[in-house]
Amino acid sequence: MSNIFKLCLPVCFLLLSALNGISQVIEKVVELRSDTIVFPITLISVYPFISGTVNGVTGKFMFDTGYETSIALNDNYLDLPNKKIKGSSVTGSGQSFKTHINDNVGEIKFPNGLVYRHLDNITSGNYDFLQKYITPDCIGYIGHDFFGGYLFKLDYLHSKVTFYKATPERRKSKDFLKNEKVVAILNFEIRKLVNHPLVKLTIDGINVIGTFDTGQNGTLQLDTPAAKRLKSRKTVLVSGVNGNGDTLHMVKKILIDGNFATSLKGLELADQKAFGTLKKKNDITESNLMTIGYRFLSQFKTVLDYSEKKIYILEY
Repeated sequence: MSNIFKLCLPVCFLLLSALNGISQVIEKVVELRSDTIVFPITLISVYPFISGTVNGVTGKFMFDTGYETSIALNDNYLDLPNKKIKGSSVTGSGQSFKTHINDNVGEIKFPNGLVYRHLDNITSGNYDFLQKYITPDCIGYIGHDFFGGYLFKLDYLHSKVTFYKATPERRKSKDFLKNEKVVAILNFEIRKLVNHPLVKLTIDGINVIGTFDTGQNGTLQLDTPAAKRLKSRKTVLVSGVNGNGDTLHMVKKILIDGNFATSLKGLELADQKAFGTLKKKNDITESNLMTIGYRFLSQFKTVLDYSEKKIYILEY
């Protein structure tokens, strides 16, 4: 065998591996290791989903940044015979469910070639409400801890989410903004929940706290004086009714972080009892709250950089 042929073998192997989609296999832990990695997403209703396979069963994970755990499995859909009772939990929007812990989850596989094997201490819950109201093949959640140490770019128009490792070099180069038109850069704060970036905003002069969350459509919660004032000024207007009979609203004169003005269509109004769990857990004492989800994210490509506490608003 010639020396040239020997030198070519590793290169040829890498090329063949890429062409044949050979997987990146990670044992025992759920974490990202690539410098950048792209996941295709599918929008169902107003929620982003990432397709995957768990122990040979194919379905979709909701990509929900409002969910803290890295990966949580739907044990109402998946057969997880060795699950152990953990307790109960409740979502930020109020759905309650039983939770379990699972050891020896054999394999979780994604279409981009990322594979996890022999996982222990994986959370599961009865997410039948996701199957009933959103998609029957929901196999769980992908949450904030899945991309620890990474920033991500969410692009609904091109149906993908890209994760970038947060390195000192990347903070300087900002290569995630290459060929992008930056519309605004927003600063956010973290209180008790690291997975809930909070931004200060005003609606026609009324102070509101906003939380970015891919698992939300977009909701506005106002106290009585604020609601009365904004409705009388026609800053908050009824815009129609959706297929489920929910009344939707147009909200105008929104100013986020003092520098980005926008309007949003299709928001629901919530009473003061809503989001009680989220507000208590995250030390939100403000009476006026906006959940910033699909209605905003469908208008702009966004980059969330948790280490720098910045949100980059990009033009589609």
